[in-house]
Amino acid sequence: MLSYEEFERLRTNGIKVNYWVVCHRKLWLFAKGLRMEPLSDRVALGQLMHERAYPGTPRREILIDKLIKIDLLESEGKVLEIKYSHKLAEAARLQLAYYLAYLRWLGAGELVGELRFPRERRREEVRLTPELEGRLAEALRGVQQVEQLSAPPSAESTTICRVCAYRELCWG
Repeated sequence: MLSYEEFERLRTNGIKVNYWVVCHRKLWLFAKGLRMEPLSDRVALGQLMHERAYPGTPRREILIDKLIKIDLLESEGKVLEIKYSHKLAEAARLQLAYYLAYLRWLGAGELVGELRFPRERRREEVRLTPELEGRLAEALRGVQQVEQLSAPPSAESTTICRVCAYRELCWG
């Protein structure tokens, strides 16, 4: 678990936690201001699904401290994160854990998170356990290390590369 002082030092954008799990090169490029997501058809599909999923839920996309954007608040104490696919569930899990920890540090108490994959009709509850908090601390420290690199990490080919918005920057 992070101390309050370390958390303050490591505070970051929630998507960076996600990108740290997915690809350090993608994280570095994003951290340096390169935004390829607006050019991606897959990102556009995800945004469309996000906008149309759960139309009866009134509280959507809440931006806090210009760092974290919570997809939905379904009820008191429940934070939802909507994703296109479960294939990057670990990245989504840590991103949601970061939101839960961030809100706790702001004084919201112990909240429950839920990952939702509407296309697949899947749900996964996320709670801040000591193990998950340890992985989150590792991720936050890792994000800071990647951001401090003077050059991007080398590209590593994975199955996600073929649908990645940053593909052209790695593989031309």
